[in-house]
Amino acid sequence: MANAKAKLYYTKSQYLSSLPIENGNIIFVPDINTVCLDMSSERFSYQTIKTFDTEEDRELMPFPNEGFYYVTETNILWRWDNDWIKVTPSNLTPVIYGETEDELPEEGQPGVLYYTDNGVYNWKNNIRDYNMIANANKWQDIS
Repeated sequence: MANAKAKLYYTKSQYLSSLPIENGNIIFVPDINTVCLDMSSERFSYQTIKTFDTEEDRELMPFPNEGFYYVTETNILWRWDNDWIKVTPSNLTPVIYGETEDELPEEGQPGVLYYTDNGVYNWKNNIRDYNMIANANKWQDIS
């Protein structure tokens, strides 16, 4: 087995293409939150994902770098590339499960489906309560 040595580099994305691919290179590219590895005569890039608690935290970030950002509050993945690009499709509906209605959050959110063993619910702001939109009928064979 050959004595392989890794070479570490730290550069900006604008200079990455000028660095020749050489097996064993590990390249840190902080302006695009990326680490590159040169293996099998190819360059593989790995990007990090920054996590925010709320959309407000994401929006208040003063100087985002190119890369991916996840918001825990909304379960939405964003990408920054000179502007915010929403990666998560808009037609996804978050679903929350509770074995019984008592296990659902005290106050729900519009646009979220809640389900229990008894049925499917949505949250109605105007009545400040859950509304059953489908029940879980149990069908039995008639013998």
